[in-house]
Amino acid sequence: MDTPAIRRTLTGVGALYEGESPEARRFLGSCFSVLEPGVFVTAAHCVSDRPVEQMWLNHFGGPPPHCFTRAREVHFTREGDLAVLITDVPSAQWACPFQFVQYAADFGEDVYAIGFPEDRISATEPNKETLRYFRGTVQRPFIYDSRGARYSAFELSFPCPLGLSGGPVFLARDPRTVLGVVTENFETYTVADEEQCETTPGSVRKIQARRIITYGVASNIQYVADVLRQVLGRDVPNRLVDAP
Repeated sequence: MDTPAIRRTLTGVGALYEGESPEARRFLGSCFSVLEPGVFVTAAHCVSDRPVEQMWLNHFGGPPPHCFTRAREVHFTREGDLAVLITDVPSAQWACPFQFVQYAADFGEDVYAIGFPEDRISATEPNKETLRYFRGTVQRPFIYDSRGARYSAFELSFPCPLGLSGGPVFLARDPRTVLGVVTENFETYTVADEEQCETTPGSVRKIQARRIITYGVASNIQYVADVLRQVLGRDVPNRLVDAP
């Protein structure tokens, strides 16, 4: 793992809110910047039906007063449950947006995901969004049906809890390259790992050890290519053909 590269990647990850003040704001999901500090990608369901003038973005790692910036524009894609946000970040030299995209992955490709899932573990601040990192593999590329839409996606070997939607899924071997955008959890079920029989006089009792299996889903980043091209005025470099 390239730890310095991962740390640089963190500066391009953000959290989305409806409202700015701590007392009134509502957490919407995660997001990340591509090529330029003021251009962000997120999951469309995080920002749909939200007035753009009320959307704020906490650009992780930024110095005050530039941690929170207002969204100026929202561009939705036709497919893939994705959206592009344009913000004003006047002094973002500290930010390192993702520099490449990749539209395909092999089975078993090592990937990371970063975002702000709700913290359901800490007793002192339950349900508070917190920056978290996930590591795993692409279990399969597949066509996913969700919310009345079908799109190319990646099934991930790790869960994607509430709040991680909109966060980047990027290559472990090249943290500059984003592969997908977290959209939701998928295929949660219980598996019986072990079964034992306990015999007592006059009865036999079965005891099962169980675990819950949860896979995450990431929409293919390809669906924002046209929107990013329009917004940036240039193509986003494709890792497969443009990276050194």
